Amino acid sequence: MTKTVLSPNFKRALSSLTISCSACLVLSAVVYKGKYFQNWLNSAYASDKRLILIGWFLLFVYYGLCLFRLLQIKEKDTATLFLFGFQFIAFSVYMIAVYCFSAYALATVGGIFSVIFSCRLVFELLKNRRYVSALLTAAVTALYLYCVFCGIIFCSLEYGVWKN
Repeated sequence: MTKTVLSPNFKRALSSLTISCSACLVLSAVVYKGKYFQNWLNSAYASDKRLILIGWFLLFVYYGLCLFRLLQIKEKDTATLFLFGFQFIAFSVYMIAVYCFSAYALATVGGIFSVIFSCRLVFELLKNRRYVSALLTAAVTALYLYCVFCGIIFCSLEYGVWKN
């Protein structure tokens, strides 16, 4: 039993689970209290609330899986974890900007930084022949590209010249 608890794989799994759960709880509390998220959640055109919650938590499970794969890299390459941390912080800025403040210009900038850091991370993982981690991070990059596209659309609708 103690051999399982002390194994490096168990420590990586526990640390990635702890980090992703704490990030999910903090970001969930911040976004849930946002007035624009509450307006969207209570509107007539919102999706089913259970679907939103399941998707939200599955996203953080996916982040935990990505972090677990990045922690399994044998050599102590802190650049990959640094890039993963920065792209996650930029994604958090995106979520807070959209759902708390409805600041679409800030959200677009946060989304663009997420894409930049994610692309750098994917290229670095491909260069180091970490194909599974690169594939997992490429899926996150596609999500960020979608967020940037939506941010540009909402920003142009919010601040566009045709609004008047």
